[in-house]
Amino acid sequence: MRPKSWREICREIRREIAGRRRIDRRLSGEISEKLDRLKKLFILEVVGGELDRARSWSSELKKTLELVKGDLKLDEIVFPRELGSFLGDPEAHLRKKLFIYAMDLARRRMSIKAFEERGRRAVQTSLQTNLRNIYQSWVFLTILRQVSANGSLIYPEHGYLSLERSGRQRLSSIPPNAVVDAGGGLLSFFLEAPRPIAWEDTEDLRRVWRLYKAMRPDILVYGGKVLDIFAEELDPPIKRPDAIIECKELEDWYRRVRELRADDKPISAEEWRWMWLRGLWTGLGRELGARVRPKEVEAGSSRRIRLKEQELVKIYARLYKPKEMILVSRCRTPADVRRDLEAEGIEVFDDVRFDPERLKEVSKRLLEYATPSEDIIVLRGELARMIKRMSRALRRSPEELIREAVEAIGS
Repeated sequence: MRPKSWREICREIRREIAGRRRIDRRLSGEISEKLDRLKKLFILEVVGGELDRARSWSSELKKTLELVKGDLKLDEIVFPRELGSFLGDPEAHLRKKLFIYAMDLARRRMSIKAFEERGRRAVQTSLQTNLRNIYQSWVFLTILRQVSANGSLIYPEHGYLSLERSGRQRLSSIPPNAVVDAGGGLLSFFLEAPRPIAWEDTEDLRRVWRLYKAMRPDILVYGGKVLDIFAEELDPPIKRPDAIIECKELEDWYRRVRELRADDKPISAEEWRWMWLRGLWTGLGRELGARVRPKEVEAGSSRRIRLKEQELVKIYARLYKPKEMILVSRCRTPADVRRDLEAEGIEVFDDVRFDPERLKEVSKRLLEYATPSEDIIVLRGELARMIKRMSRALRRSPEELIREAVEAIGS
């Protein structure tokens, strides 16, 4: 007897709850199990073998994560919530994306055709986004490990390295994800910056609006200890990076198209609030974000610009003017695409896969920008561990403890 399809399970659930004004706990549990099976079968139909790729990539990132934690003496590396959930179980994470759709489907609030269309988009988008973030995170952590091979992590100081960007700008600054002592100087790394900083009223929002519209390369690198890259007087309003690293995980990344807003008119704080009250977060996301479609460039409306990813990389280089623009591609890049990018001064490192050896030259280039800092003292061994333990126990920063100890000695 052949197994039931998700469509058959859907019809079965609908028959069971048809005409019922109340569903008892037993039936609720049965329906929940069937909905879970429905979602699993739907995901297999939509992405199939891609789940094996997701698990393989997740495994590669986890291996690198453990190496970095060991080398840099970290307690934990914190991923964005979405990526963390995906790394735990890719298939279970994708099922979460179908929760509301599946409930609406069972209650006949959504047709089977609509569920197919919306569910397919949700699953594919989540899968693509997380695979992109996995590869970007692997590149970042691998480079971080290589440049700090003879040094240590300077920032953050609490033993937790966060790859999250959301919410890090609440103090009206754009802080780094990591600052490392590279053995002869310091390097500061920023993931997907610039991002908006905190604001309170229309005047503040107008001041920081360009951060909402700014393009966000994957990794910005600065020589020295750079704790804030916001520079209101510049356009875009961030300090010029020494290097930009853009990561491409897809085989056909150069065929992809990004759609961007061409209108740069800022909105007021009042307009923002009304949009929130009216439930237009989706519209706001379109206003501030971008969509990726695997198709050729078409003529867009006057309010949007459609660019191939290849052109977008060149715009990053022209806009931010880094001393070095680097593109890391998991797969081999066609010769004509490589020539086009190199003509713009963009260095292409392709066919990298998940091979750390293929990133050593990138790390070597970055080390050239490492800048010594006279106000940095690196502590290692038992003294460093003692200060870390006291910092956690007293809930005080290491700087405060060291300052009090020095002042006590000098008094």
